[in-house]
Amino acid sequence: MAQVKQNIRIRFSKQGDIRFTSHHDLMRLFERALRRADLPIAMSEGHNPRPRLSFPMALSVAVAGRNEVADVGLREWTRPDEVRTRLQAELPAGIEIRSAQATGIHPGRRPVELAYRVPLLEGHSLCEAAVRELLATDAVTVKRARKDEVREVEVRQFVKALRLEGEAVHMLLRCTEGGTARPEEVMEVLGCREGVDYRKGAIERTHVNLSS
Repeated sequence: MAQVKQNIRIRFSKQGDIRFTSHHDLMRLFERALRRADLPIAMSEGHNPRPRLSFPMALSVAVAGRNEVADVGLREWTRPDEVRTRLQAELPAGIEIRSAQATGIHPGRRPVELAYRVPLLEGHSLCEAAVRELLATDAVTVKRARKDEVREVEVRQFVKALRLEGEAVHMLLRCTEGGTARPEEVMEVLGCREGVDYRKGAIERTHVNLSS
């Protein structure tokens, strides 16, 4: 298979009903769009070659994304603005290419910080005091259920910044090799989860910061 001659880093938004698309389906959607755009996509090796396409940080189902990241490997040099235009024409409503930039062949892809905006739902009683109390706490755990497993996660270590602004909570979460916190878990320790599932609200990931 042709080697990667150029990497294009795409920043895109994922809004509206398409936020309910799974990460796996999002990858397939981008793969099909790249093929229809007739771009010189580099392919992986092996019996089942796939486009050189990677998303450094998956976005949870139902969470909107304002500035998500995808890396596309090309086998021929192509102007980034041409990649943006041709790819955008093949993507459905709800996904908008915000930028396309050429990077090094092996750019840093590890997410280090994730920013979220969580609108407060009706009936909340969150106040600045609860935010200050969490930031002053050394450690706080929540129970995280996944399939048949329930484990405790220490959330405070991942909270880098937190503020209440109007009717929304803005948070900046560290992302490490050991994982990260989920925005709904931060809302839980703030006391906003009782009787309310914040995943059904309009949680939005506003930015993904990657390692250099």
